[in-house]
Amino acid sequence: MAGLRRLAGFALALAIGIAPAPARAAAADELAHLAQAAVEHPDDPDLLFALAKRLAAEQRVGEAVERLTALVGRWPEQRPEASLLLGRLLLASGRPEQAVPHLERAVALDPASGAAHLFLGLALRACGRSLEAGPHFELAAEQAPALRSEAWLLAGLVRLERGDQRGGDELLARAIASDPQGEAARSARLVLEGAPAHPGRLHLQARAGFEYDTNATLDSGDAFTGLPSDSSDGAFFWSSGVAFDAIRRERSALSLGALYQETRHLDLHDWDTQSFGGVLSSGWQIGERLGLRVDTSVLHTRLGGDGYALSEGAQPSLLVTLGPRVGWLRGFANADRTDYDEKPFTSALERDGWDLGAGLEHGAPIPGLPGAAFSWYGSWQRTLTDAERDHQLGFDGAFDRDAFGGGVRLSAALPWLVVVDLGASFLHERYANRNLIDALTDEGVGTATPNRRRDGVWEARLRLARPLTRLIEVELSSRYVDRASNVDIYAYDRWVSGLALKVHAP
Repeated sequence: MAGLRRLAGFALALAIGIAPAPARAAAADELAHLAQAAVEHPDDPDLLFALAKRLAAEQRVGEAVERLTALVGRWPEQRPEASLLLGRLLLASGRPEQAVPHLERAVALDPASGAAHLFLGLALRACGRSLEAGPHFELAAEQAPALRSEAWLLAGLVRLERGDQRGGDELLARAIASDPQGEAARSARLVLEGAPAHPGRLHLQARAGFEYDTNATLDSGDAFTGLPSDSSDGAFFWSSGVAFDAIRRERSALSLGALYQETRHLDLHDWDTQSFGGVLSSGWQIGERLGLRVDTSVLHTRLGGDGYALSEGAQPSLLVTLGPRVGWLRGFANADRTDYDEKPFTSALERDGWDLGAGLEHGAPIPGLPGAAFSWYGSWQRTLTDAERDHQLGFDGAFDRDAFGGGVRLSAALPWLVVVDLGASFLHERYANRNLIDALTDEGVGTATPNRRRDGVWEARLRLARPLTRLIEVELSSRYVDRASNVDIYAYDRWVSGLALKVHAP
């Protein structure tokens, strides 16, 4: 591909082009004055750095490298910009192996420096270490607006070299959108073989596959439920969605979408589901480190061919970028309303109501493992139903509750373009009122001491994904859930494993 063959030349041109232009009008006696002052004050790193910068501006690269080497050797932790300039000069003069340790020091001293990440990526790329270079280009694009177009271009080219066609195309599209008339955008268009300046506003996605569920009915084994004796079953599933970018600017976006999902079981047809609805998503970039997103949705679900539930909700989230080492912090919340079509025989079992919640998640890259990240979170959720006290039976709502939970997630890039996601979580549910179902199944109506329901839910997840072509991805997943409850009818465990194909059509 022509764009990939130009990468090395483009990288070197960028390295030189960002360096300060020579100040040809500077007087020779000014340089001599700086040199004399540095000799008279050998313990002043500021004078030595000023002299090195002047020598670099005058294209006296060898002398500048000599002064900077002495500076970072004596004061290695004091001036990250000295290590950055030394690495840039070594890279521009064709010595990337020597440049790497100095640029790594510059990144360590100033992790928020987009320029340091960019030049470290260039040096690693020139040494044939593209896998390590890619994350630094992406960090440079996120942290330095002035370098964003060039950094996205380089990051996209690295993704393409690794065989990640879809990811590379997405980053090249970002390079174009950041500065449509710039040189980096023109290079990105060449690689994309004539892609337009602005990527398409219409996005299509589809997913289809098969899964096996050991407990499709969530059966606890209690005879009171009346569920089928064999609750395991296989099911085919498919879904499709379309989204339109109504507004797409550098720092704000608004998207409208529609989706459809369906599951068809081999035997348990009463558990077949159909869902369709709409989504409205909006996002804003506030400064360089803060992003706000709000998703709203409406979803209607059918179960076994009959109407089941209507859900509406809003999910805001706030993302704070803390830096390449510390990672990111995300605060999230939700306010969801669900109304069920089927009405219970008593007001104490009413499930219509609100779910309100909030949580905080922290994630960071894993040192030494490019493309790997770890995150952990804690959350709180409250369910407030429309249930009213059943005075005849003497019970309040059975489903009002508070839930407290947390979890961890690990994602990493494996060989052969495989991406792995591992996750585990726990949720403790504390129900507010004494439970009618416990009274009906355990001790009989009228008991004085039915339980307040207490549930603990453990869940573990594994997902493996790999792109097959530019638009198609294969996904293998498995999930285990274990719900323990002091009201036996609600306890169950299940394994769900499946294989799916995902299609993306921008």
